[in-house]
Amino acid sequence: MPVGKVGGRRPERQHESQTPFLRRASLYLGVAFEFPGTILGGLLVGYLLDHYLGTSPWLLITTTLLAFAGAFVRLVHWLKYFARERDGSRGKKDDTPH
Repeated sequence: MPVGKVGGRRPERQHESQTPFLRRASLYLGVAFEFPGTILGGLLVGYLLDHYLGTSPWLLITTTLLAFAGAFVRLVHWLKYFARERDGSRGKKDDTPH
């Protein structure tokens, strides 16, 4: 029995069919965690700075608003990336938002 066969199936064929799905799922999960994570990070940093510097609630408000703005900028980048990927117009360069 060849090493690559398990139960009469070829594992590399199954891997090839799952790769695009898993790639898309990982991108969508990344967006799902990045958006609220950015906002929660801004809240946490603002709270800790306010607590340390005694400027409550000004730094909390400021960092939260900056985090919202940053999260929406990232969301727009992701939406542009997904639109290009759906249209099939991805260039040769890696356009994945980092």
